[in-house]
Formats: sequence, structure tokens, C-alpha cells
Amino acid sequence: MKKPAFARNITRRDFLNGTSIGMGGMLLGLGAPNSRSSTSTQAPRPSLGPDWYGYGGVGDYRSSHGNTPEVVANAHRLRDQGYPRFDQLESVEEYDYVIVGSGIAGLSAGLEFTKKRKDGQTCLMLDNHPIFGGEAKENEFNVGGTRMIAPQGANGFFIPEAVDDPATASGDARYYAELGLPREYQLGDWPETQKPLKFCADNFGYLVRGLQENTSVGHFFNGEQPEGGTWAIDMWEKQLKNTPLSKAERETLLGWYHTGATRKYASEAEAIADLDTMSYKEFLEKELGFGPEAAAYGDMFLASANGLGSDAHSAYAAYKLPMPGFMDMPPPELRRSSFPGGNSGFARHFLKKLIPAGIEGKDRFEDIITGRINFQALDRPDNPLRMRLSATVLSVEHDGPPDSSDGVTLVYIRDGKFYGVRAKAVVMATGSWINRHVVKDLPDDIDDACSTFQYAPFLVANVALNNWRFLHDLGISAAIWDRVDGDFGYTCNIRNSMQVGDYQPPLDPDKPIVLSFYKPFYYPGLDIAEQGTKGRIELLSTSYSDYERQIYAQMMKLFGSSGFNAQRDVAGVILNRWGHAYSVPYPGFYGGKGGIAPRDVIRKGYGRIAFGHSELDGLQHYGPAADEGRRAMTQALLKTV
Repeated sequence: MKKPAFARNITRRDFLNGTSIGMGGMLLGLGAPNSRSSTSTQAPRPSLGPDWYGYGGVGDYRSSHGNTPEVVANAHRLRDQGYPRFDQLESVEEYDYVIVGSGIAGLSAGLEFTKKRKDGQTCLMLDNHPIFGGEAKENEFNVGGTRMIAPQGANGFFIPEAVDDPATASGDARYYAELGLPREYQLGDWPETQKPLKFCADNFGYLVRGLQENTSVGHFFNGEQPEGGTWAIDMWEKQLKNTPLSKAERETLLGWYHTGATRKYASEAEAIADLDTMSYKEFLEKELGFGPEAAAYGDMFLASANGLGSDAHSAYAAYKLPMPGFMDMPPPELRRSSFPGGNSGFARHFLKKLIPAGIEGKDRFEDIITGRINFQALDRPDNPLRMRLSATVLSVEHDGPPDSSDGVTLVYIRDGKFYGVRAKAVVMATGSWINRHVVKDLPDDIDDACSTFQYAPFLVANVALNNWRFLHDLGISAAIWDRVDGDFGYTCNIRNSMQVGDYQPPLDPDKPIVLSFYKPFYYPGLDIAEQGTKGRIELLSTSYSDYERQIYAQMMKLFGSSGFNAQRDVAGVILNRWGHAYSVPYPGFYGGKGGIAPRDVIRKGYGRIAFGHSELDGLQHYGPAADEGRRAMTQALLKTV
């Protein structure tokens, strides 16, 4: 066997001249000194102390909400060449396979390994955060003895059609069946004696055209004076007649809202060729003749679902979503669901399959969803698949020419120490913004493809409430407001949370609940890359206390007149900051401009390295993400036959 590349002494200069500075810069949205890129931008360095990260709640996820300070600090130290010499590695291990990243794609790659592995084969999963799941994590509060769980990021799903043989299916249907998830869920009961209210079960459904009617939604319209403003409750059901909008604005919005499918295509290739050449905004205004109000309202769903607004989204991406102009109204019985912690429920089911002892309790739904994580069980030597957390991979490189190499070498940092790993094949279940700087022998065509991806940051703020009487008195469970300068986000809601085993959250206006703000950073009219950079600067340079003040001010503006009092009503606030939350499916992402989709170049991999990540689908969701991970591990397995 050829001597591993990391067996030679690695000096500080060698390493930092390779991937380290690029990794730090890309995490922060900065241009980095790199032989592959000549562009650079500047952004302020965020504070990494408690004033930045803030309160994390209780339970297993308390030290890992959003991008952690440790992850950002590692990137800064790498960028600033702040590490001492590390020419001596603490240890060097050997595995058959390594999976970098333990989000849904990485977990799915791990599941494929456990199903296809030969006797004696081993796999190591490495993740830079203190807990698995990627953006599918959860927050937990204890409010006066009441346990409250909320999503950190990804949440919400439609129950897919049942399949007899998961192996013949793909996407949601395959994994829903393979993970053994139930098809019926219990929600909280809303007493008939209470004021009539409708609740969304997740944090997105109340924004979906045609599903808004399933939730009691209040739209807040800012007045001419800062303290002014009016509420319109269930405005779509009332045909916007209860809004202060002009007749022309109402006609535009109603026309857009009720426009069904206007395009039919014989194939996906035909749809891509036609629609991936323009933005959704261009489609609405140039193809359908709508005024700007339609795209502006569509921004709310698109930015919440994919990071940026209609001017940045391919019309083909909108075609694949339930957007007006491409899809008829959904059936009234259609409902979205959400696990207590959002898509952490999927991540936890994957983990239970990979490492059964990793979650305490039996292999049943209620234990998997609410049980505590057994961190000691994740990295046991006798596990065929081991998971190692808080391990940031810094370098991935073939041990020789990729076409003839018999292995891949990796270096990662954990607790300030450097370690080496050698594997027969590697799955990079991580985003292209990292891969093009960490994978040191990346071919030019894959690097060029990676460079075309555009990313948007996102912030999820979960506010634990002692009571929500102020929402009840307004007659709403979700709020949307027309965004003006100084506002925090533009939507928030409370869920009718899933009841699971002993987890029975109350649904009572005088008892605790979690109010969730999903805040995108989008700036219509700016270049897509500029929007992403500007958003990351705000996200990473704003302190916890500043965001907390913004949230309280927004809640006072919306709910002060109905009795909201922050000191009395708020039990705690958790911020979940994601610097590269979304890969934005811009016009041309799918190959409609030029005929070649960059994602297809990346999917082919090279040598003994395969790539699988949710970003490659363009519309990031658990089922397609899992498909990408499975495909990448299948490629890795074939490379070692």
C-alpha cells in the first residue's frame, strides 16, 4: 500500500496555502486567497462570544443551534493563519469509507453503507457540529416545567403515497417507507368552547397558496406613522376586501393567486429548456403580464423556501413548487405535517437505523422522536459505522493521481488537535462552497461547476412564550406583514405541535408555546451573489442582544395593541443562524442556459471521491437530499469493487 500523503510532515504554511484559508473565507462569505479564484470581498469579523451566540435552550441540542461559534472561530483562525505548527498528527486511522457531513444526505449515505457493506468493512462519519442533522436539528425549552420543542431549520412535509417496495421508489416515498414512519399523527385538540382558530402544523404551510385558508392568518399593513397599522384577518378568504390595498393592487394579487397551470410540457427536459432561462419574476411580468405586486408577494414563500425572492429564482424552480402560474390550487384536504423538532425527526430515524444505541429507547416512533441521544454510543470502536462530531475536515486528497490512487487521505481538527484518516473512498456530503476549498485535488471542471452555486443565509428565531393570549385575542395563529425598513423578518407563527408519547404540548392561549420567526435575507434588485454576501454580513455581525431587541420591537409593533408584554410573556429566545442555508436555484441552475447543469458535472465525482448534498437537487428537501447521499455512496462502493 502506498504511503499516505499525510504521513509526511505537514507544515503550517503547507496547510494554510492549501484549503484552510479558502474554507474560512467561504464560511463567512468572504473571498479567499485561492489559486482557483481571483475575486474577493470584505466583511466585518463577527463577535464570537456569548453576545453573538446567545441562549441555546435545554436538552441535547443546547450547544448546537445554527452555526456554532466554534465552527466560525475555526474558520477565522484558519483564514488569519492563527494556528501554531501542526506537522505532527495525533493519530492516523484507516477505514474503508469516510462520509464528510452528517446532514440528511450524509446520513442516507451511511444507511446505504450499512445495507451494502461486506463483512469487516468500516465507515467513519465526520461532522463539524456538536450534533448530527445539518439544518435538520431542533431547539428545546423548559417553560415552567413544560417541555417545548421547535425546529432549528428544515421542517414540514406532505405524507407521500405509500409504496410496497421502497427499493423501487425514490425521494420522500422511498425514505418515508424505509424509515418506518407512521401515516397518522395526533395533534392537539382545540376546544369548541374557545374562539374558532385554525392552526398550521408546520412553519411553512401558512405561506403556501391554497393552504393559507387552513390557518388563521393575519396580515399586518403598516400605516403612514410608525405606530400605525391595520390587521386583515384571513384576507384571501375575503378576497382582499378587508385590506387597505388599492383596487388595482387587489386585482393583480387576486389574479396571480388564482392563476392555475399555464404551461404544460411533454418532458422535464422541455420544461427546463423553456423555463430555466428566466426568473419567476420575469415569467410573471413578461409572460403573464402581472404587475410587480404579484412577484413581491411570491417573494415571501420563495425566500422562506429557498432563501431569495422571485427575481433570483429560476422559473423552472417555481414550476416545481406550488407557485401560481404553474400549478392549480391544491385540494382542500391537503395538509402539511411536522415533527416536534421539524426534520430532525427524519435525521433521528436515520441515526437509529445506523447506530441503534445512538438514541435511548426502543425502535419505535415515540422513543426515536423524544428520546435522549446517547453520544457515547456514536463512536464506539465496535460499530461498523462510527460517527465523530465536532470534527472539522480541513483537507481531502487522493493518495496519488486520482485515476490510479488506491486511497484518499483526510485531515481534520477536533478539540484543537489534528488527526489523519485514510479511506478507500470518500463521500463529500457537504456543500460546494466548502468542497472546492477542502478537496485539494479537485479537477477544474468540478471546481468550475462548484463555483457557479449561489447561497443565501437564513435565521430561525424560536421565541418561547409563557402564554399567547395576545394572538388569541387577535384571532390568529400566524402573522404576515408588509416589510419596511427596521422590521425583523416578515412572518411568524405558532404550530399545533405533534403529540408524541409523553410529549404532549398544550394548545391553550394561557399556556406555553413557541412562536417561530423564519427570517430570510433577500434584497430584490441586487445581483444574486451580492444578496448572499450582504445577508451573511448582517447575519454574522449582529449580536444576540441586538436581534433580541429587534424581535421584541417587532412583536410590540404587531401585538402590543392586543396585550403583548415581552417581560411577562417571553420565556426565552434561541437564534439559529445558517450562513449558507440555501443553494439558490437561479436561472440556468438546471442547464436551461447553455444546456449543461453544473450539478450534473459534480454528480459524476472523480477518482475515489463522490459528492452528494441536498443543494444538488436545487429545491432542498429531505427526500431528494437522501437520494443524493445514496447515489454518492453507491458510487463510492463501486469505486472499491
